[in-house]
Formats: sequence, structure tokens, C-alpha cells
Amino acid sequence: MTTDSTNVTRRQGSDTKTEILDVALSLFVTKGYHPTSMQDIAEAAGLTKGGLYYYLKSKDEVLYLLHDRFIMEGLSWLRKVEEEVNDPEKKLVKLLKTHLAIIDQYKDDITLFFEAMKYLSQEKRQEVKSKRDDYEKIFIKAIEEGRNQGVFSIASSEIAVLYILGAGNFMYTWYKPEGKKTIEELADIFIGMIMNGLVK
Repeated sequence: MTTDSTNVTRRQGSDTKTEILDVALSLFVTKGYHPTSMQDIAEAAGLTKGGLYYYLKSKDEVLYLLHDRFIMEGLSWLRKVEEEVNDPEKKLVKLLKTHLAIIDQYKDDITLFFEAMKYLSQEKRQEVKSKRDDYEKIFIKAIEEGRNQGVFSIASSEIAVLYILGAGNFMYTWYKPEGKKTIEELADIFIGMIMNGLVK
């Protein structure tokens, strides 16, 4: 399979559907979601249109699956942190670092999703909301644990998480992997501001 050169990195050992999703992502990044057709994706993937429809039925499904793979990967990483770290302050720091690492690795996927989410069907949008709620709940639980132990001073864990994740997610509009600061340096700055506002 071939596609135009972009900053999208092809994943090693990927299966056919994953490769098609990578091709579609490259096209969406370079051409835009709306102008890209299923025919465009088929041609770039080296498939007939019928061959493409064997794997993916619509652009709606492509967009949904692009979101699903980064949100499911993110949930997996966050749940691992939940299991491995007990101290609430250390846990929240690790969760925040993990969140920014996800943004770094899946920047194109995330950028595309926030810009094209409005094109998703209502059914798919509800599925997305459910998984994003699960993502937020991990952070809410961590902050609540800290509140209950007297580590964090915050009136509402839910509002705090909306603020924190909103600020982090907005990075897709300005973060450049080749920029002046690495994702690790940016994470230290971001986490420093958050923790200074939370810790007693």
C-alpha cells in the first residue's frame, strides 16, 4: 500500500484494516475529511472500491475507528497506571504524563477527530461519548482519592478534570513534535501548573 508523505507514522506489523486506516488518516490530514472520498482511500490503499468496502463500510466508520483506536489505547495506558500507582499525587502526575504521551503519539488522529467529529452519525457520537466518559472517570477517581486523603484541595473533581483535560486536549492546535520543547518538557510545565493548583 502506498500513500502521500505526511507526518503520519505507519505502524509496524499492521493488518490490512489498520493499514487502510493509516492511509485514510494520511489523506484526511493532507486533503481534509470532507473532500476525501472512499474512492480516494481505495486508490491510495491500492484496492478496488469493492475491496475497500469489504473492510470498511463508510467514511463515518473510518472516522469512528480512527478515534476508537487512540481512545482504547489511551484507556489501556491509564488503567495500567491506576493499577500500578497507589499514592494519589504520584498517580495523578503519572496519569497526566500518560495523557500527554497519548496526544504526542496520536496527534494526527486527535487533530482529525476534533475537527471532523461533527460529521459522525448520532449513534457513533454516543459511542464516542461513552468511551470519553470512561477516560474522564479515571482522572476524577484519582482526584477524589486525593481529596478524601486530604492531599488535594478542590471544590469539584469533575470541574477540575474538565479544565485539566480541556487544556491538555487543546494542545493539538499548537503542539509540534519538532518544536522548541519536547513533549516531556511541556509535560513538566503543564503538570507543574496543575499540581500547584491542587496540592494543599
